[in-house]
Amino acid sequence: MKVTVYLKKCTASTSNICFRVREKNVDIKVVSPLVVHDKYWDMDTLCYRRTTAVPAAEQKRLPEQIAAIIERAEKSFSDKADSRWLKQTIEDVLYPSRAFERNHPNLLRRIHEYLEKYDGADRTKEHIIRFERKMSRYHDYQREILGNSDFTLFVETVTLEQMNAFRDYVAGEYLLRQEHPDFYAGRMLINHAPKPLSNTTVINTMNLFCTFLHWCKKMKYSDNEVYTLYGCKEPTYGDPFYLTSEERNILYDADLSDNPKLAVIRDIFVFHCYIGCRVGDLYRLTRDNIKYGFLEYMPQKTKKCQAKIVRVPLHEKAKAILLRYPKKTADEIENFGNIPKRKGRQPRVPRDLSNQLLPFKPIHQYNLGIRELLKHCGIDRMVTILDTHGYNTVQKPLYEVATSHTARKTFVGNLYKQVPDPNLIASMSGHVEGSRAFNRYRTIDDDMKRRLVEMIN
Repeated sequence: MKVTVYLKKCTASTSNICFRVREKNVDIKVVSPLVVHDKYWDMDTLCYRRTTAVPAAEQKRLPEQIAAIIERAEKSFSDKADSRWLKQTIEDVLYPSRAFERNHPNLLRRIHEYLEKYDGADRTKEHIIRFERKMSRYHDYQREILGNSDFTLFVETVTLEQMNAFRDYVAGEYLLRQEHPDFYAGRMLINHAPKPLSNTTVINTMNLFCTFLHWCKKMKYSDNEVYTLYGCKEPTYGDPFYLTSEERNILYDADLSDNPKLAVIRDIFVFHCYIGCRVGDLYRLTRDNIKYGFLEYMPQKTKKCQAKIVRVPLHEKAKAILLRYPKKTADEIENFGNIPKRKGRQPRVPRDLSNQLLPFKPIHQYNLGIRELLKHCGIDRMVTILDTHGYNTVQKPLYEVATSHTARKTFVGNLYKQVPDPNLIASMSGHVEGSRAFNRYRTIDDDMKRRLVEMIN
């Protein structure tokens, strides 16, 4: 078997490198995508003559590629060889990642599989979806903007340098959106004004990258442990802020008859403050979750590591809020906490309580509504928050920074001020044992310090 090289004109001054394979009755000719400048190319040595007209890198690269194609063709030749085989041989040498991808799903396909198989909390699933979109945009950016047309990442071969490059892309994507608006126009679900991500968001994105790679290792898709070299980072959070009991009661007692939409947000938020669950769990609650005066549910975020039922006794004000939305009879709701036990039998549970507890709004509407509600009711106390872009503390009015999670913090924070028992409170908040997040709620405030000093004889 003999492999020869010849040229085929493609422009007035350039030609394509062509390969010919001959063996008995086999005679295969294929035009490769390699292009040479005719004036400086030496067909005898298959390299450029000494010149400054052709970049040095190209002068070095072309002879190496030609030699590699010839070597690959000689090793893989068989009696079944045809033009398709020779084209594939050339492509495998010139685009090695494509050759790898034929037998190994690329990183994007693995992320999509990870997403499809994930059965945890909805909020985490949303983060995985965003991670997948970021990684897809990164691949497109490398190929279309930077010109790396063959760019593809694989879980088996991803390196620490590549992880750091992706991190730099995530952190600087807002600048790239300003430089290449047309490229990003069709790739952003919400085309809001570009703004930098907080350091915490970038850290969480990369931690998710590490978690995904670890999952690939567990699934035996790869032995690559680059995620251990990168290492998960711990985001920095400020002390939690929350509404006092008095501020929460102001919302509960506010007359919002002239603003029914805000009244609904108020009812959802105050009810949320009295049960303290995560917003994802809140939106899953139905009347079936209310049993004998308690709200029962299984937190979705922690169900894999700690599948337990959380039981929270319903406060009278929480019951009163439910009465404002009588999907069923008022007697059913009123008797949630007063169902008599019958001797020798389980207490009778009201039937047909499958309808949702409250008229929940989309999360973004809920968050915007909370801030409007607090501002409308004059809850403008200044709170100290950590600016996660520069890790400086700043002062802002509560109505500017409150979110749905503020309700959870209000529940935990006010309970802890009354009974500083983390185990008791965690049994109602759904935090797992040793939760780092829960430790942040345990900030000892000035009132607790005063009470301790007063206990000194």
